[in-house]
Amino acid sequence: MAISSAGIGSGLDVNSIITQLMAIEQEPLLKLDQKEATVQAEISSFGSIKSILSSLQTSLDKLKDTATFQAKNASSSDTDIFTTSADTTAVASSYDVTVNRLAQRHKMASDEFSSATTFGGGAGDELTLTVDGTSFTLDLSTAMTLSEIQAAINVDENTTNITAGIITGDSGNQTLVLTAKDMGYDKRIQLSYGGAITAGTFNLATINTDANNVLIASDAELDASLTVDGVAVTRSSNTISDVVSGLTMTLKSTGSATATIDNNTSSVNGAVTAFVKAFNEAQTTLADLASSSLQGNSIVNNIQTQMRNVFNSKAGVSGSINYAAELGIASVYEIGGTNKGTIASDSDTLTTALEDQLDDVISFFTDETNGFAARMDTMLDGFLKSGGVLDGMVDNANNRIDSIEQSRDSLSRRLVSTEARLRSQYTALDALMSQLTTTSSYLTNQLANLPNLFSKKS
Repeated sequence: MAISSAGIGSGLDVNSIITQLMAIEQEPLLKLDQKEATVQAEISSFGSIKSILSSLQTSLDKLKDTATFQAKNASSSDTDIFTTSADTTAVASSYDVTVNRLAQRHKMASDEFSSATTFGGGAGDELTLTVDGTSFTLDLSTAMTLSEIQAAINVDENTTNITAGIITGDSGNQTLVLTAKDMGYDKRIQLSYGGAITAGTFNLATINTDANNVLIASDAELDASLTVDGVAVTRSSNTISDVVSGLTMTLKSTGSATATIDNNTSSVNGAVTAFVKAFNEAQTTLADLASSSLQGNSIVNNIQTQMRNVFNSKAGVSGSINYAAELGIASVYEIGGTNKGTIASDSDTLTTALEDQLDDVISFFTDETNGFAARMDTMLDGFLKSGGVLDGMVDNANNRIDSIEQSRDSLSRRLVSTEARLRSQYTALDALMSQLTTTSSYLTNQLANLPNLFSKKS
């Protein structure tokens, strides 16, 4: 008798049995999934380590740069008179400055004329404008009004950079105004004439005034004038950077004020604070990973050990400073805390060292071979560089993932074969049990009829 569905003939729950058996067979597959999840977590952790160490390495950039330690602050006792800035070449000091006058752009104005008045019209009539050796000649052989002269001056071909403007006064008449682009006497406007055009044609004259709104006595007063610690200084610009080395003063008005240059310790303190923050974030992340996804992995201990070694080993540079702790940069435990993994900085200790031992501080941090920043950077680079320790760890983890995938594929194929075998075996058992049940029923019926058979024979 054919059986069309497993278990129907015998009553045996074949599907349930196979499902339970396959659940047992699949346990190694579940373990592979768990193993892969663990390795994937390691790869993610290596990425986190790379990120925090990269941030720590970036924080070293300013500590490797001597300019960070040589930075200067410049201040003015009265910014309404002048403002200041300083570069690394400036020397800490102070200077008494008196601004006598500001530099100006040269301006010239003509007499007033009717808008219909024309100038020139004869052969050879011309007006030549010159600034610092560069000239532009306006051809007036054809007569022009002031408005036409303005337009003729304000063309690209005029490389003197003089601009022309027209002012119309209450009388309705026009005044031609010429303005130089740059300040100072050397950039003043100079005029020459040709033909019937003469200086009296326009009567152009300087209209610049001093701080009291009085016309300047001569064009030489277009330059700025000041005294610095009693030394007379004349310059063509209000931005002066060649009087005191490294100091730039921007003049604003006349008057007296003091320019002061100080060492900019805040730039160093800021760089150290940024490094300490990045260092502590790295330590916190490493500690968290060591107790979770990288528990038992030597990479975390390796990094932490090497970070401590940079702090604890002697710098071996010129100068008297050899350890970060001498500058107030030390483990929290050493300055009264309890967490040996993190560090802190004492800005007062660092500032004092910057004021008293600047060259030694610079050498400690910036020496290209044995400086603190260079040694920490080299150590970190061993982990971060292409093909470095972390890349090797990730490659190893990816190889393990590949191996797990191969094992999973092999196991999956075996499970398909195992299920087919079990189904075949239990289907055959189901059929056999069905046949045995039929035979058992037949024999039971025959045995039950034996008493009737014997009574009939009697």
